[in-house]
Amino acid sequence: MSTHLMSGTDWCLVVEASEPYEGYDMGEWGRIDVWPTQEETPFACHIGDAVLGVREEWEPRTGRVALELDFSSGGVRCEGWSGELRVRAVDSSASPGMPGP
Repeated sequence: MSTHLMSGTDWCLVVEASEPYEGYDMGEWGRIDVWPTQEETPFACHIGDAVLGVREEWEPRTGRVALELDFSSGGVRCEGWSGELRVRAVDSSASPGMPGP
């Protein structure tokens, strides 16, 4: 099973189990393409690793706005920020709490 991450239209962070799907055309708004994971993504070095810890950040009006996952070799922080998905590598051993935006 794959995990689907995206920033929702209400700026929340959507995280769900999902099979990969085909890309699609959105007309004048562009095209959504679905590609295999590439080596330069923050998750690439953790594929197949167990998740050791998870922290969420919530906003009362929209729900989840950030999710941080800990792996033995580091962490990944995902944020829904101003309607955009931001994913970056973090040193999960340095701080047990969620860093600010």
